[in-house]
Amino acid sequence: MAKLSDELKEAILSLPTKEKNKLLLRLIAKDELLTDQLQYKLLENTPSDLKFRQQEVQDQIDFTSGRLTLKQILTYFRTFSGKINRFAKVTKDKQSELELWKYLCEAALIAFKQYRATLRDSQLKPKFKENALKKISKMYTLLEGLHEDYHLEYMDDLKQLEKDYKQL
Repeated sequence: MAKLSDELKEAILSLPTKEKNKLLLRLIAKDELLTDQLQYKLLENTPSDLKFRQQEVQDQIDFTSGRLTLKQILTYFRTFSGKINRFAKVTKDKQSELELWKYLCEAALIAFKQYRATLRDSQLKPKFKENALKKISKMYTLLEGLHEDYHLEYMDDLKQLEKDYKQL
C-alpha cells in the first residue's frame, strides 16, 4: 500500500466535502471486501442478518455430490475454508466463525468416511488430515476468545472432532 506524504494528506483534507465524498466512494467500490464489510456493518448489523449470512455460507458447504475422491474432498475443503475466512473478515463474529469451521470439519469427515478410493490417496490423506487438524486448532483459538459459557458448549465437540481426525 502506498504511503501518503504529509503534503498530499493536507491537500486531500482541504478538498471540498463533495469532492472528497466522490473520491471516497470510488475507492471503496474498487475493494470488494471493504464494500462487503461496510454493507454488513452499516446496513445489516443485526443478529438475524448475521444468522442469515452464516446460514448462507453453511448451505454452500456441500460434500454430497455422490461419492467423492479424496482429491475432490480436499479441494472442496479448501474452497469452503476460503468462504469461511471471508465471512469472518466481513462479520468479525467469532462464535459464528467457530460454528462454520465445526460444520465444515464434520461434513468433510462424513465425506471422507464415504470417499471413493484412488491410487493417490496415500499422498493426499496426510494433507487432508493436516488441514483438518489446523482448522481444529484454529477453533480452539477462537473458543479461547469467547465467553466461558461457550467453552462448555463446544469443548466436547472439538475434542471429539480432533480425536476422529487423529484416527484417520
